Amino acid sequence: MIDFWKRKPLIWIGVALGVLLVALQGWRWVQFEAAVWQAGAGNAALNERLTMDPIGNTLAIIALVSMVCVVLLTVYRLHTQATIPVTGWWAIPLLSMIGLGIMLYLSSIPETTICYPSGACQIIQQSEYGEILNVPVGIWGALGYFAILATWSASLIGSFRLLQIIPWVLLALTLLGVLFSLYFTFLEPFVIGATCPWCLTSAILMTILFWLSAETVQSLRLEQALYG
Repeated sequence: MIDFWKRKPLIWIGVALGVLLVALQGWRWVQFEAAVWQAGAGNAALNERLTMDPIGNTLAIIALVSMVCVVLLTVYRLHTQATIPVTGWWAIPLLSMIGLGIMLYLSSIPETTICYPSGACQIIQQSEYGEILNVPVGIWGALGYFAILATWSASLIGSFRLLQIIPWVLLALTLLGVLFSLYFTFLEPFVIGATCPWCLTSAILMTILFWLSAETVQSLRLEQALYG
């Protein structure tokens, strides 16, 4: 298992091509959504959307670039030799509970009263992007954090075989979460023109969770290499 990825370079090529295809399709969909939103927002130009919430949108762009860098670095770490022990295993439930609280707060209050540095949270919540399949985005986010927390909790009572699977499940869940966070963080400054600080905080938390989940996988691979 430890040498599986090394012995299967074609799998990495297939994964890379799949990611590229998804990225291209996602970009086409974002362009379509941007055109739809622009038509509904009075044909506001990109620079006008960026200046609607200058502070929030600037922070969102900085966070977006940082998140992409972290994701790429994490993927690189997964491809290298497993030599990194787990140092943040116990931080996973803490960060998950913080993220869960943020998402429940956003979903329970139609118009978020605490929103700094601007009042852009209401714009996000009332936009067409505030719901997915008629379900508030906050609910989807809360379900994601709950799934991560539940998976981590299963490691406390799970069997040895289950403990070999949990790190990969955590990695898959956090990868899904960080991809969604990247998408939504992109939409805020470039499409909607407003950034929700709570959403941005959640995106950063999910990126950290992805990093820590990759670390647990590295630790598992190292353990398998040492003990078979």
